[in-house]
Amino acid sequence: MVSLILILAAGLLTLNAFREYRQTQAVLPENSQWGVVHVGGLTLDQAQQRVLAVYLSPFELRYQGQIIHTPAEALGFSVIFLDGAQPQPKQSNFNSFWAYLWNDPQLVIEREIRFSLDESQLRGYLQSEIANRYDVIPVPPFPIPASSRFSAGVSGRFLDIEASLVRFRAALSNPLERQVDLIVQEQPMDWVDASLLKAVLMDELRKANFNGIAEIYAYHLSKDQQVHFAVANGKEVPTEIAFSAASTIKIPILLTALMQVQPPFPDEFMRLSERMMVYSENPPADRIMEVYLGSTLAPLKVTEMLQKAGFQNTFLAGYFYLGAPLLQRFDTPANQRLDVNINPDVYNQTTAGEMGRLLKEIYQCAVSEKGVFVETFPEEINAEKCDYLMETMKRNRIGVLGEAGLPEGVPFAHKHGWTEESDGFLHTISDAGIVFGPQSDYVMVIFLYDPAQLLFEPANALTARLSQRIFNAWNPDYQIEWNFGEIRYR
Repeated sequence: MVSLILILAAGLLTLNAFREYRQTQAVLPENSQWGVVHVGGLTLDQAQQRVLAVYLSPFELRYQGQIIHTPAEALGFSVIFLDGAQPQPKQSNFNSFWAYLWNDPQLVIEREIRFSLDESQLRGYLQSEIANRYDVIPVPPFPIPASSRFSAGVSGRFLDIEASLVRFRAALSNPLERQVDLIVQEQPMDWVDASLLKAVLMDELRKANFNGIAEIYAYHLSKDQQVHFAVANGKEVPTEIAFSAASTIKIPILLTALMQVQPPFPDEFMRLSERMMVYSENPPADRIMEVYLGSTLAPLKVTEMLQKAGFQNTFLAGYFYLGAPLLQRFDTPANQRLDVNINPDVYNQTTAGEMGRLLKEIYQCAVSEKGVFVETFPEEINAEKCDYLMETMKRNRIGVLGEAGLPEGVPFAHKHGWTEESDGFLHTISDAGIVFGPQSDYVMVIFLYDPAQLLFEPANALTARLSQRIFNAWNPDYQIEWNFGEIRYR
């Protein structure tokens, strides 16, 4: 009887265990894992939903200080279930039931999961939803009314989509990583546009009521930005007007002489250079040509050097001393123009454009030992000689014209020029040089001419104002404003 009771009890226990066993067979075994997700104890549907919830959880996109939560599917991510046939729950059989009764380890069902990325969809999302909303377009400075200053520009930024894609691809190997720092590139503030600066400079001429002839050349030496224009009687005309070069011609004189000497330069050469360039004396210019270029035709050697380097409109046709003979008459494209002709000095001529390009080439020679002079005269000119020329010109401190429009202490390697003509009046003023600004180095050449008479004080103030405008445009963090009073030429 006792035995029968024990047998019945064992049978009931086994039947109850079998019921529990059958209930567990609708779920995946413990320790089952699909990809990086543990799915033990879940049904197939539950396991798939958990995998999708993990693999397609939202991304946290970081655009500098901004955080954007975005569904993975919106970014082009999707889940791929591999391993062929769907894994099945455990089947009821004697061996598995016996293992269940004795708590033997169960098989682990593993399944490979992959994460795919539609890069075309991702690019579109980043452009339309991120870049279009958070990118900032740089804004250049603009002129402030009734001032020589420019408004502070605004730097920009833009989402580097291609670089950011690399970080999204990394998520394919680690689906649990949901933070992506987007790569954002800074976009520096633009400089004042060349056309805007030109308009500002032309407006300065208009406000000064300057009705003569002016040609202005400015060249940004690092950004390859150029402003070059000419006006006559208040209207714009083609550039490359032939002007009397006056003392600005001393720049190519010294350059030509430097081709004939080697460092260390003789004391006499340096003394004559200083008297010619810094004190603008004419006898030292004649002496340098006599000693270092030789013969009575020395001025023509300066012209020959310029012509070989490609300068068609700049020449020197005689010495400076009173009564010096005209050695040759030069017809140039500039002085043969019929639309604008100011009857420039037949002894020395140039244009603002050519004088500006001459200075640009000297700068390139000194800084990088490149440019037309080094290419044309490789055995005669080098960076050391060009640097000596610029350093000599920096010592020309006159406190007027272009220099008056610059902040105190800003180096200005320049040569100014003016002279009374045969009628006893001043008609032409010029200043040509290289400004070594705190943010930008640039060439600046200003020529002013009046057929009746060029009054020095208003012309000086106008030149300074034009210089200040160019400096403020190309050195936006160091803008200055000096009041020159009302500039009224006539």
